[in-house]
Amino acid sequence: MTDTVLAAKTAAADALAAGRTADAVVRAAQDANAVFDRVWARARGSIDAGGTIACKAGCGWCCHQHVAVLPAEAIAVAAAIADTPLAAKFDVDAKAILGTENAARKKARIPCPFLIEGACAVYAVRPNRCRAIHSRDLDFCRSRYEFGRSPVGLPAKPVPLEPVLMGDQALKGMGQALAAAGIDVEPVELTHAIAALRRDPHLAADYARGRPFPAAARAPADPELE
Repeated sequence: MTDTVLAAKTAAADALAAGRTADAVVRAAQDANAVFDRVWARARGSIDAGGTIACKAGCGWCCHQHVAVLPAEAIAVAAAIADTPLAAKFDVDAKAILGTENAARKKARIPCPFLIEGACAVYAVRPNRCRAIHSRDLDFCRSRYEFGRSPVGLPAKPVPLEPVLMGDQALKGMGQALAAAGIDVEPVELTHAIAALRRDPHLAADYARGRPFPAAARAPADPELE
C-alpha cells in the first residue's frame, strides 16, 4: 500500500470513527481529498518542470462531461450547496444532463451545473477526478471541446499522468475506509448522484448506514473522464 493510499484511508477512517452519519461521510470525502491536495502540492514543482500546468479559472473546457465519483463525494458537494442559490441553479441545469449518455452530453457541450463563467462554484469540495486532471496545453483542451479531437500537429496528449495516479491512490484509500465501515463504494455520476440526493432528503443519512445509491445515480452509460 502506498503512502498516499494509507494516508487517505487513515484520514477517511478517522472521520468515520465519529459514527456512520452523513456528516461523517462528508468529512471522510473531504479529508481523503485533502490528502491528494497535499501530495499534489508537494509534487507540483517537479511536474511543472516538464511543462507548466495551464489549467486556470476561465477555461473550463473539460467541464462538459460525466464525472465518476464515489457516492461520498457527491454527498459532500450536495451538502455544500444545500440552502444556497447554487441548489436552485443545479435543479434547473441538471435537467439537461439527467438521462443523457456521456457521448451525447459532450457532443451537445452541456456544462457542469457548477461551472459559472468558466470557474468551478464548488471548487473547495470538487471531486477527486476534477482535482486530478490537469493539462499543459489549453489549445488541446479547447480543440477537444470544440472539435472532439486533438489539434493537428500535437504529438501527444499533454495531460500529465502523475496527478491522475496520485488521485487514484487517494480515491482508493477513501474507498477502502468507507468499505471497511460497511458503506457502498460503487461509483456514481456526479450530476445524477446529486440529483438523487436532492430528490430524496433521507438518502445521505441512509447511505451512511449502508444503503446503496439508486441505479439512476449511475447515469445511462458508464461514466468516463478523459
